Amino acid sequence: DAAPKKDAAPKKDAAPKKEGKKDKKKDGEKEEAPAAELTPEEAEKAKKDKLKKVMKEGGKRGVEIEGAADMGGLQFFCTSVDQPEGDLELLEKCVEAMNAKSDPSEEERKGGSGHIGKMVFSCGVEHLAVVAYVPEEKQTDLSCEEWLGAVLATQGGEVLKKGASISVGKVKANADKGVFPLKIREPMILEANNFLRKKGLFPEDNDDDDDECVFGDDDFPS
Repeated sequence: DAAPKKDAAPKKDAAPKKEGKKDKKKDGEKEEAPAAELTPEEAEKAKKDKLKKVMKEGGKRGVEIEGAADMGGLQFFCTSVDQPEGDLELLEKCVEAMNAKSDPSEEERKGGSGHIGKMVFSCGVEHLAVVAYVPEEKQTDLSCEEWLGAVLATQGGEVLKKGASISVGKVKANADKGVFPLKIREPMILEANNFLRKKGLFPEDNDDDDDECVFGDDDFPS
């Protein structure tokens, strides 16, 4: 009789022990997401896939910016992107992709807007990420750091990285004060454009920008 009992006991013990270990590991490593954990290899792959999407969006947006700016005679352009999801590093990469020189041999054009200054916004859950870019030939007309600082100040944001060509900052979400990344993004794009207007770097009357302006009829010449 003793032999089967011995066999049975470890079997009974083993199952809950294994489950307990798994649960502990899950709770410890990722409390927020009870989904299956990624191995380091999978995490690395996910990171690369994400970067690929970010670069693709940046490259595509660069072509759009170049087209819109050339058509409207714009030197500067303010826009938002989705893929970086508020990640400051990824947003910077996205802007790099917008500014990359277009390779005429490639089937699908990418980038090509390096000669156009820009401020790019990306909403995350915890903050709104903002990257300002001013090409070298326009730095005498506009300080990248000053431009970003002025726009961030309207929502109590902070400049995290200062540079003549690229400056980076963010505005933290604050539910108590009604500061939500999605809610403040459009008003900040308006602020960025208005800052340029004051310096004579953005057209006063421009059809392209009616949809993002709250001025309505004032925008149309009588």
